[in-house]
Amino acid sequence: MKNLPMQFKTNPKSLEQKNYAVASPLTLRRTKGLFFALCFYLLSQSFTIPLLPIGTWAIWPNLSDFAVGLLVLMFLLNFRCVSPASHANKRIFLILVLVLYGSILSYTSYLAWVDKDASGIKFGIFQIYRLVEFISIFWITAHIPLTPERINILRRIIDFVLVFVCLGIILTFFSILPLATLTAHLPQSPDVAGPWSRYIPERFGDGWGTIGYNHAYGGIQVLMIVSLRIHLTFAQKEISDNIFLFLSILASFLTGSRAGLAGMLAFATIYWFKKPTYAVMILVTSVLGSIPAIMFGQMMISLFNQENYNPDEDSIFDRQKTLLNANNSENLSGRDEIWQERIDFLDEDPSRWFLGTGFGSAVDSGDNAHMLFLHIILETGIVGLLCFGILFAQILIFLYRCESGIKSIFWVTVTFLLTSLTQENFYPVPALGHFIGFYLCSVAIALRGRSQANCS
Repeated sequence: MKNLPMQFKTNPKSLEQKNYAVASPLTLRRTKGLFFALCFYLLSQSFTIPLLPIGTWAIWPNLSDFAVGLLVLMFLLNFRCVSPASHANKRIFLILVLVLYGSILSYTSYLAWVDKDASGIKFGIFQIYRLVEFISIFWITAHIPLTPERINILRRIIDFVLVFVCLGIILTFFSILPLATLTAHLPQSPDVAGPWSRYIPERFGDGWGTIGYNHAYGGIQVLMIVSLRIHLTFAQKEISDNIFLFLSILASFLTGSRAGLAGMLAFATIYWFKKPTYAVMILVTSVLGSIPAIMFGQMMISLFNQENYNPDEDSIFDRQKTLLNANNSENLSGRDEIWQERIDFLDEDPSRWFLGTGFGSAVDSGDNAHMLFLHIILETGIVGLLCFGILFAQILIFLYRCESGIKSIFWVTVTFLLTSLTQENFYPVPALGHFIGFYLCSVAIALRGRSQANCS
């Protein structure tokens, strides 16, 4: 507890009261529906598989989309009763709006010269729609009055979400829960379902629990959930925090996302560094538990997936251990070739480096860059990268100054920025679903503080 503020050591409630907006009983009563919508949105992060096949596969609605609709409705019905946003959240919201405005300008300029049949037109519309959705989540969350009682409810919800997501990854990895059962309500044809067609019985390991078809999404979703959980506990529940961290590391390992696992281990190391008494305990438990866990996993694979499992194929252990040799280009899964191809494309016309080729246009010229910063330059140029830098500089500054406890949202943001060297964490691509919305929601909660003396 030595890393916590003095008032938290003597009275945990005092820190909680300091970091929540003061709201009258009448305001709390009138915003019950809005708070329920926030709870529903956080709960929706446990199951991000589409519910209905409406439109193309990229826009099939899931629980999170319905939750956003409920959030907007409740906000419109109760906007006169909500609490004012903190200074930090107001500043971040302003920059987010400017980013949205710049994205629309970039997309508009792209429409002026592109062929009307270009695929990037639809992707641009999708990305703008997602940005509007995500920014709305942030702004509405910033206005919801939160009390210690309400935050305790949010923590319990996140506890459930984390366990549900991790168990989903574990059960589907070992085929105890067949992947196809999760998408039996969706079209199975690849021409219609796109990447969601990977959730079929004949494919082993394509699909990660109740999150989605992209292992990067599974990895960063687990990390975001556990970091929010630690934030909501104010580091009071150290034993349960460590248990959830251990479960999250296991689930992240099974996703096969090397960037996700590296980020999870980095975040856990930061947490244990601040809580050194638990570092040895977790290390010993991990070593002692690894051997029976591996034996159990192999037994489950053999028992439930005898027809599809091929022991000669690279195992999840072989894939994840390449983290120990990250400088080997063979372990980049072709990313180095993609990066070079994308750079060569930008070099063909130097103006592309400055303004990009247009918001949503990457699909017209090849693959995504598989590196956040390069992908931003590809579509919006160095100008877009500068806006991105300003946004996250502000987020990091405010989180460092204002977030309570061990600053888990601050450190997870740093971790995400590091892992974005091999994926597009903070870009509204279809493969990462509602991750940005969930992240911005968490930032708004972390910066809800009433006391802004150190946050200006």
